Amino acid sequence: MKRIRSYISLLLSILLLLGMSSCLSDLLHKHSATKIEATHATCLEDGNIAYWSCSECGKLFSDEGCENEIDLSATVLTNGKHELAFVPQKEAEGHQNGYEQHWSCVHCEKQFSDEMGTIEVSANDLVLPAPLNIDFIVEIEEGRNPIILQITDPQIIDAAQIRTSDSLADWQKEKYQTDRAEQLCYQYIRETVEETHPDLILLTGDLIFGQFDDNGTVWTDMVAFMDSLKVPWAPIFGNHEIESKKGVNWQCQQLKNAKYCLFKQRNLTGNGNYTVGIEQGGKLTRVFFMLDSNGTGNASLTSLMNGHTVKSQGFGEDQIRWYTDLIEQIKAFAPQAKLSFCFHIQLKAFLDAFAQYGFDSSTGRETDIYIDRLANRAEGDFGHIGWTRGQPWDNDYKVWNSLKDFGVDSVFVGHEHCNSASIVYEGIRLQFGQKSSEYDTYNYLLPDGRIYSKTATGAVPLIGGTVIPLSTDGSITTPYIYYCKNAGGSADWSQWVKNK
Repeated sequence: MKRIRSYISLLLSILLLLGMSSCLSDLLHKHSATKIEATHATCLEDGNIAYWSCSECGKLFSDEGCENEIDLSATVLTNGKHELAFVPQKEAEGHQNGYEQHWSCVHCEKQFSDEMGTIEVSANDLVLPAPLNIDFIVEIEEGRNPIILQITDPQIIDAAQIRTSDSLADWQKEKYQTDRAEQLCYQYIRETVEETHPDLILLTGDLIFGQFDDNGTVWTDMVAFMDSLKVPWAPIFGNHEIESKKGVNWQCQQLKNAKYCLFKQRNLTGNGNYTVGIEQGGKLTRVFFMLDSNGTGNASLTSLMNGHTVKSQGFGEDQIRWYTDLIEQIKAFAPQAKLSFCFHIQLKAFLDAFAQYGFDSSTGRETDIYIDRLANRAEGDFGHIGWTRGQPWDNDYKVWNSLKDFGVDSVFVGHEHCNSASIVYEGIRLQFGQKSSEYDTYNYLLPDGRIYSKTATGAVPLIGGTVIPLSTDGSITTPYIYYCKNAGGSADWSQWVKNK
């Protein structure tokens, strides 16, 4: 028994000595503490209280004297609230949307309709719609004159997709092979864009010949090519694209998917009725109305299925109501903006306008009028009148008179491949764009100095685009034709231009 008591006494002595040693160690140890500054908890990240961390022992303390040891979990601040900033209401003005007053979190940028941050809303919920609905805006920096480029009637043909009911001449089958688009079209458009530096490209119809693109590859290639130029481009439909069995709805979707393409499909007669505005210094200076003039007699059944594609030529009443209402809005909220109309097939007024330079609409074909060389050429008129291939529309002048009443100052069309004339008639510039490819018919410069639609030995094809420079207030200044270097640029044009 005595021996057991001795062992117990010895054990207690050892434990006492160990305890004293620990106490002595703590007394002798001096903490090297660094303060961890407090951070606020936010809606995105946890925060923490201020605390001290010892670099010697790794312990954490709530006080600088390191007397109150704590766990890391005790330092964490969770459930941070949104830090809200008040955003006052901004009224809608012109074509710029406004927004309702709201509160926005400075951390996560979520938006709330109440000061307490309990009712989250989206940006769409807050929109105050603009009184003026322009579909697309091209912003140009101040102090520079914008450049608009009109490209028309590339009308690309893939002879390999010929239908059994169609026919091409042997030379056309050879020339319009699948891999010829670069040679016959793309190189010319690329050069024209690189040389003229446009801010916006207007394509006034017949981008492809749809009956030779039933599988859609020509269309997708054309869209990809235009997007590769990295310039905003606004296309309208002519009378040939929607002949493709792929259908116009599919074609419209490819346009809407393209990064640089400005295009909107409205549920109006035709396809792709929309607007493009030019803005400088926060001011809307010009609006282009991009309209479908319809007239596709060979529209595919797939295209006709959308319910608003029509074979007849001209604007539908719903198109006229749409642009009439919008022009009234423009007059009310942006009266300084100039107005242009772009569509494919010309009005009857075009033929009347050309009559002042000797054009006889009763014959209409294979004429040869060089406006640049005429003694009675009005300042600013230029180009060539070759022929009229088809009948115009608006024979009762209803649309024409309305354009004059609205103060429209320019109309840009395509369709007539061998016409490149641009003249001012009754206060409105009427312009046929310059043909932009070697597909289908186009003009040549003959060795004897004539421009003609049929080639001859030594003839130079005339391919390019029509440049429309604007002033900073949106006014059209001095439009001109750009002829590609390998398609007319080598010619001496001094004899063609009057007073230059």
